[in-house]
Amino acid sequence: MAALALWFGLILAGIGAMQWGSQRVCALLGDLRKHWGVAETGGGALIGLATASPEISVNIASVALGWPDIGLGTALGSNVPALPLVFVIAYLSTRWHRSKLLEERREDPASVPPPKPMPQVKEQAVWLQVLPYLLVVLLLAALTLPPGWQGLQPVDGLILALACGAYLVRALKAPGERVECDAPGRKVLAALPGFLAIAAGALVAVLASRRVNEALGISDLVGGLFITGLLCALPESFSAWRLSRAGRATSAVSAAVADGIYSLTLAMLPLCIVGAAVGDVALYALNLGFLGMVLVGYMAMNSKVVAGEARISLLTPTRVGLFAAGYCAYVAAALHMVV
Repeated sequence: MAALALWFGLILAGIGAMQWGSQRVCALLGDLRKHWGVAETGGGALIGLATASPEISVNIASVALGWPDIGLGTALGSNVPALPLVFVIAYLSTRWHRSKLLEERREDPASVPPPKPMPQVKEQAVWLQVLPYLLVVLLLAALTLPPGWQGLQPVDGLILALACGAYLVRALKAPGERVECDAPGRKVLAALPGFLAIAAGALVAVLASRRVNEALGISDLVGGLFITGLLCALPESFSAWRLSRAGRATSAVSAAVADGIYSLTLAMLPLCIVGAAVGDVALYALNLGFLGMVLVGYMAMNSKVVAGEARISLLTPTRVGLFAAGYCAYVAAALHMVV
């Protein structure tokens, strides 16, 4: 048990180092977004490059060490809970912040301004972020699930890279307003230790994950899904708390979606190069199917423009509850397959 606790601690340390490094890279890309005048949804695409760097690095390390299933499981395991967690955390954050402001306003209405309404996500986030994410999930399923095609091959990597490039170009072309700020030259130097932390953290996390999987007697795919991947998703998802309190629900959703797109395209490239196989096809298909259902459900619930404005409602108790219940059903189905 002591050895298992040590390996778990090393996984957490590795993920912590990767998250610390990705935050430094996020700061750089956030300044570049303002400096270049990129729209908020396009900024999510840029920031997603940084937040997806742990999954990309874990895949590189897992392939280099000869355990590609850890990388595949981590990529899927960080994607599946991400959006349900973002929705729940953003809703709770906004609700708590609004309740606090309303209470302060009742005590002193003259000095406390009225709180902002529950955050709404800009309509373009659906078409520039969520729809491409759904198309990437369908593309990955088409490339890896049909009999005879199961697994990842170099040609699959080329197709996924082209899809990722098309998404990034389209997201960055969305019109935005340039913000006057200092040139982000100094942030480039500040971000360099972040890249080193991401690389070192990925190596430690993969080595420790392998030892944990062996100790628990589970496959690398299952360990990546429910241990390494889930732990990678938690810090990124909890950033929705801060963004939602600031009224930036669009950024919270866009960053989570962009992270998912890169995790299923760029992060898959090392696996494609070595021709990694899909170990448990049924479990792999369940993860892709759940992701597709979440995205379709989100688009269906948020397809109408509210009050004629270019915004769509996101955070309602019913919608958040449906996504949370759906994730619980997914966990139950996955555990039934594994046990």
